[in-house]
Amino acid sequence: MRRIVAVGSGPAVRGHTERYARFDDAVLVGVVGGDPTAEGDDSTAEGGGVEDDGDRDGDGDVERYESVAQALESAAIDGVDVCGPGAAHGDAVDAALDADVPVRCDPPFALDETRLDRLVSRAAASDGWLLTASPHRHSRLYGHLRSAVEAGDIGSVGVARIKRTAPFEPVGWNCSYAGVAAAPTPIDALCSVLAHDADVLEWTFGTVGRVFARAQTDARTDHAHAVLSFRDGGRATVEATWSGACTPEPRLEVEYSGDHGRLDFDEHDASTALRNGGGAKRVDPPEDDCRGRLLRAFVERLGEEPSSVPGVHPEHPSRVAAAVRRSVDEGRPVALAEESL
Repeated sequence: MRRIVAVGSGPAVRGHTERYARFDDAVLVGVVGGDPTAEGDDSTAEGGGVEDDGDRDGDGDVERYESVAQALESAAIDGVDVCGPGAAHGDAVDAALDADVPVRCDPPFALDETRLDRLVSRAAASDGWLLTASPHRHSRLYGHLRSAVEAGDIGSVGVARIKRTAPFEPVGWNCSYAGVAAAPTPIDALCSVLAHDADVLEWTFGTVGRVFARAQTDARTDHAHAVLSFRDGGRATVEATWSGACTPEPRLEVEYSGDHGRLDFDEHDASTALRNGGGAKRVDPPEDDCRGRLLRAFVERLGEEPSSVPGVHPEHPSRVAAAVRRSVDEGRPVALAEESL
């Protein structure tokens, strides 16, 4: 039985709590930050509480801690699950790696190059490790698109486009962004959203070598636009908007275009079927949606020998997000160093 401590805001923690409660080989034993049982307007978890299963270690109680360091001093912990971008919970990531405890977080795990390098070195020297994949990698929808690209359905990529608007309620298929609101500034929040898209784009089309990004914020809307150039050719444009007044529809538009084909879907297709064909897609139970499958991968990796697990995986999408942040700050394109690959 793997013993997990969760870190993050209430809604994000409750969403993960529901998923862990449905696993038979992992138990949530502690929380730093959010209350996993509090009632509230949170569609990331129906019911939201921790199930008490007599077949599990302990009695199903979840302790509240002030910090990951306190949790690690108080109980035997196998893994720390940061329910949101690691960049917004740096103390938790540091404390876990310092104690040789594996960590899972959403990308980005940092938004500046100095901290990125420091965490990569720390993870390499630790018996712990850092899993930073986006739930998109475990999405059947994005997996279908990736398989179509690999099968040559669009030929060589020309332009990939992803455009999304937050808030992201209701979740379900679009549950990749729980915890993004914990980012300290609007621009950091937008970069945290873009990090998920950078991850799935690199997973599908290969490494990004150059970025150019702009962002603007006002009382009603925060918006970022980034152009990503792939090392092997082609480019992507990614837009993220955080609307304080209203959430226009569709909230998600994705298009992959190549020299002899195109794949695309929007928010409504994601809830039913791909626009270009395929049968209706069932609604996955929480433990088997994209975030549930990501947490399953984390739990399974906890059982592997530390020497067989990369120190940080995947590393590069967070470097892309950091380059986006730097490009916004400096108002110029940023090339990613070859040695960061």
